[in-house]
Amino acid sequence: MSSVRTDKLIFGSGTTLTVEPNIQNRSVPEVIVMKSKKPQEDGHTGKAACLARKSYTKKISLEMSSSDVVYEQSTSILTSEGLYSTIKVVNVTKGTEVTCTAKFDSSTITTNTTLPGKEAEEPVTGKVCNTTDTSAQEDTKMEKANMLSMAVLGLRVLLAKSIAFNTLMSIKLFLF
Repeated sequence: MSSVRTDKLIFGSGTTLTVEPNIQNRSVPEVIVMKSKKPQEDGHTGKAACLARKSYTKKISLEMSSSDVVYEQSTSILTSEGLYSTIKVVNVTKGTEVTCTAKFDSSTITTNTTLPGKEAEEPVTGKVCNTTDTSAQEDTKMEKANMLSMAVLGLRVLLAKSIAFNTLMSIKLFLF
């Protein structure tokens, strides 16, 4: 018994397909700066995040006042609305104001953290999952109807086979 080992064959670098949304209206992206309320273990540093969302362009870069980067996305993420979002998180010292600059195409948007006297607005959350969506209920009803239809069809085929078998066995009994 011999064993033959083969590796996959690769011809060239392959093909990469990227589907980009065709966005007609070029709106200004929303840039949000958030700063953590609780400091880290040392009590002097915290984290700050800069989020650029609802951007029509994939090529958007974020620059923050602190250079101690904790996390930065390599490429923007395409959202379900057909727009792009990106984020950058940095370490900042307690009490400093954080500035975020978003650069895209030939435009620049700069946003600062809110001052201590002001409270940041709560973000408005949209419906993430609508369980009362009628299209989903109709899909479930259609699946059940299709399954019931297939079950009835299977029983009919089984009945036809049993009738044919019984007929053949009766003919064999009477003729032979």
